[in-house]
Amino acid sequence: MLEILKNPNFDFLGKSKIFISLSLLVIFSGLGFMLSQGVYLGSGAKGYGVEFSGGTQLILHFQNTPENDKIRAAVPDATIQTYDDPAKNQVLVRIAAADEGALDQAANNAKAAIAAKYPENPILESSSEIVGPTVGADLRQKAIQLTVWGLVFQLLYIAWRFGGAIWGAAATIAVLHDVLVTLAVLAFTKYEITLNIIAALLTLVGYSVNDTIVIFDRARENLRGKKKEPLAKILNDALNQTLTRTLISNGTTFLAVLGLFLFGGEVLRGFGFTMVIGILVGTYSTVYIASPVVVWWENRKAAKAGVV
Repeated sequence: MLEILKNPNFDFLGKSKIFISLSLLVIFSGLGFMLSQGVYLGSGAKGYGVEFSGGTQLILHFQNTPENDKIRAAVPDATIQTYDDPAKNQVLVRIAAADEGALDQAANNAKAAIAAKYPENPILESSSEIVGPTVGADLRQKAIQLTVWGLVFQLLYIAWRFGGAIWGAAATIAVLHDVLVTLAVLAFTKYEITLNIIAALLTLVGYSVNDTIVIFDRARENLRGKKKEPLAKILNDALNQTLTRTLISNGTTFLAVLGLFLFGGEVLRGFGFTMVIGILVGTYSTVYIASPVVVWWENRKAAKAGVV
């Protein structure tokens, strides 16, 4: 196997308290921002795409290259994005609507306003997708339930696979950390939560736990022959032994999703951005969240049992 670093011996767990404090700061800052600004959290929260909040999504095909600023001036309450290949002269228009009966009217009004205020570039074709607020709220609830159930089943599987609840709990805490930190970054950067972003978050749940399992599995192998050594050293050795694998696998994945973010177009930009942040945070949490939680729990059990 290719070795990027030969026999690394970094003290990853020695600075874990600093990094855990940093993570808590980011998470609580993000939650505070979301609650204070009404983003993602609370009744009537904003920051959700049409799929979750309800409204109309229009794809408009213009005769010439559309100027998004002029379209935005015609429909000031809508979200305007270039759609697909810019050479196709298409624009995605998202319009939120609180009244389920006014969804069709909102789409017609938007097209009429654009035609009136931007007549020099006529609309050749249009298609629309309408989601009622009731359906949007149901989708949002199901997305949350899906994420929670994913975490629960993940915890149970890892607890069974590694023969101890703490291993599953540590991996689940790390994944929950990844989701919360990624949501905080999305809130700070004002990304709307869409189905693409939900898909990215669920992808990260699986990807992050896979990274953690690799390191935990190496630690379990080390435990068989070094039972007298402190668990912190065994885990730290496992992190160093799998460091090359982590750098190669996570590095190549990061480059792939970075390319998706930079060159995937507006429709995939949210997915790509979420994956970029998630890969970085997931790699970080495997080292500085999951492993320290296992060490802390085992030390706590030893202290209760009176073991020095």
